Amino acid sequence: TMYGLTKENGAEAAPAMSDLAHVEQPIRKRVVIAVVAPADGAVMQALPAIDNVTFLVHNTLDGFANEPQVGDTNVVVFVAAGGDRDLLAPLFALTPSVEWIHSFFAGVDALHEFFTNTLGAKDIPVTNGKGAFSESLAEWVLTAILHFNKQIPRVMKNTAEKRREKFVMNTVAGKTLGIVGYGDIGASCARIAKHGFRMRVVALRNNPARHCEHADKVYGNDDKLALFKESDFVVCALPGTAATLNYCGAAEFAAMKPEGVFISIGRGLAVDEIALAAALESKSIAAAAVDVYKAEPLPESSPLWMAENVLLTSHNADFTADYFDLGWKVFQDNLRAFRAGATSEMPTAITTSLGY
Repeated sequence: TMYGLTKENGAEAAPAMSDLAHVEQPIRKRVVIAVVAPADGAVMQALPAIDNVTFLVHNTLDGFANEPQVGDTNVVVFVAAGGDRDLLAPLFALTPSVEWIHSFFAGVDALHEFFTNTLGAKDIPVTNGKGAFSESLAEWVLTAILHFNKQIPRVMKNTAEKRREKFVMNTVAGKTLGIVGYGDIGASCARIAKHGFRMRVVALRNNPARHCEHADKVYGNDDKLALFKESDFVVCALPGTAATLNYCGAAEFAAMKPEGVFISIGRGLAVDEIALAAALESKSIAAAAVDVYKAEPLPESSPLWMAENVLLTSHNADFTADYFDLGWKVFQDNLRAFRAGATSEMPTAITTSLGY
């Protein structure tokens, strides 16, 4: 239901060009999708109408239990913006026909308990919103780089003081951008930095043997300090998992250049915020830009608020005018594969044990 009414039989968006182009008719002609989200939320305002697809939208178990079609549910979509994650396990018991689970957002750390305790080893594909917001996040990263490279705080201070100061302007061409976590977001940052600003790009990922388009050099976890040492700007784009907790901490900040800038856009869990604030206070690094935090909103007691030369935004670097439309587009890309019976070809499939 959408706002209490079933939403179906709308016009489906034109299929994207993909490996599924050879499939003329979908195998699953009718699909019932349970969406765990507030029915009046902004995400649901952008809910697409798709031929032969029924959306059941609720944020309570009773809401779903009262739906005549709940037992026919093929797909569960979880929307972290207001969706009750504790509802997933009991909903799963109500929907024995579920064949696919989708997280509207890229981050799935909130679903760890559900993956472990309920989904377990069941052979049910899980996808996320990977790629929907990578372009805007990459733009924010380059904004942060230019903000500090071009000394915008200095420019603003001079403007406020009506002061004329003809200082030497820095450039980013030839500077090194280090990207910690080279997924879709990291690759988008690398593409713009390398081809738009002629920066050198070094990447860090679990498997350094994997191809990293746009990266000039790739490091593995054992060599992560080398990346921090040689980079002029370090971007943390890691997901939030047990393995990435405080991945960027005191040792990593100590390895950075004194003129280095640290940028955090992945998950706040991956950054030791106390160590980052200390590095800024001691001036062992020059500046930081942070969009994501361990606790959100960032508590007033956080030392980051008092740090000098820091750029803080409120997990809205990717919150664009088309934010929700982009999220549903990624969902529909996966839906086309699902309806064609090609679940192994879902474009944003994740490995639940890894958390990405």
